[in-house]
Amino acid sequence: MIRIIAMAFLMAFSVLTWSKSVTGTGHAKIEGDLEFAKELAYRRALRDATLQANVRVTSTEIANNGFITQDNIRMQSNAEFGIIDVVSELIENDVVTLKIRAEVTPEPFCTPSKSQNYNKRVAVLGFSRQKMDEATLGNLDAIEREMPQRIALTMGSYGGLRVQPATHIGIYPDSINAPSRSMPDYTVGELSRIGRDLGVQYVISGVIRDMSNRGEYKREELLVQPLLDLWEEPEPITRRISVDIYVYEAYSGALVHRTSYSDEGDWTESEFSRAGFGTQNFWKSDYGFAVERVIENVSQDMAMLMNCQPFMAEILHAEGSQLRINAGAMDGLRPGDTMTVYRTMEHYEHPFRIDASMNRVETTVRIGQVQPHFAFAEITGDQPLLQIQRRDMVVAW
Repeated sequence: MIRIIAMAFLMAFSVLTWSKSVTGTGHAKIEGDLEFAKELAYRRALRDATLQANVRVTSTEIANNGFITQDNIRMQSNAEFGIIDVVSELIENDVVTLKIRAEVTPEPFCTPSKSQNYNKRVAVLGFSRQKMDEATLGNLDAIEREMPQRIALTMGSYGGLRVQPATHIGIYPDSINAPSRSMPDYTVGELSRIGRDLGVQYVISGVIRDMSNRGEYKREELLVQPLLDLWEEPEPITRRISVDIYVYEAYSGALVHRTSYSDEGDWTESEFSRAGFGTQNFWKSDYGFAVERVIENVSQDMAMLMNCQPFMAEILHAEGSQLRINAGAMDGLRPGDTMTVYRTMEHYEHPFRIDASMNRVETTVRIGQVQPHFAFAEITGDQPLLQIQRRDMVVAW
């Protein structure tokens, strides 16, 4: 059996540089070689510690016939590890448990900018599933709406974001080829319409690529398992969760970011279980913990990504040098703030696609009166009055 686990975890949200002490715990079963088990436990403790630091981790474990023959850890560091101490070592029931402590100094993910003073408005849409039948095991069909809903709620707990769940909306009729833009129903214009209808600056969507299990229930178990479940749990099988996440700038419809997340855990329910996604028993299961880790990873990565994106607001009305924009105090705007005007242009060069661009027009505006959800602004200085057009934007970088 070959086991491969890929994890991506970015914990940093602040752009400040700081140092902190993190701890990590690792376990490894002794399979005849105590030193190898200690080394494996140390690697897993280090991996556990990195989950609390600003580090992207790729971990690969390879096992043959139950014995791990390779366990590689690769870190793309947004942080520097200092002194690493082994705090404790315990051997019990043929399992080595190591706890380590490390000093970590993260580096800023992006340079401080004016846009970080404002709250980005983000919509999280419903996800698509590439393989529809894989959710049948355990009755997990609700994952398409419940998983992005949970991501939206988790993202909303971070500062600098106004997150709106819109899991009733899906944009991938062909999830296998998503996010291909060759389909008539999937156009920049459609994304822009969704963004305007929801009043957001960024749209997050996703495709659940894999919910498969490795291993099969034995034939005799299938016949008698409903009775066996009354007094004993079935043997667990390993089940995978793999999700692709896509981030779009809502006004132009441009894809600005894409990444993949994978994890796996033991599925202990029977072949006939109707556990359901998001239930209390689901979150208590090992597979539920794996899904929760992916949700945390996505939420923290997206919060950090949004922190580094420009703030944008649409100009709703213009009269002379006076403007009204669709962002206000709830978005962090304050009287005296300055922003730059950009013009959104659409390009019809493909029968199934509308391309869009945002062009700076060298005009600056100063925010005046601010209401909770909108604000008034004025073109500053002696700049020539710009003929404001529908969907012109003000942007803070």
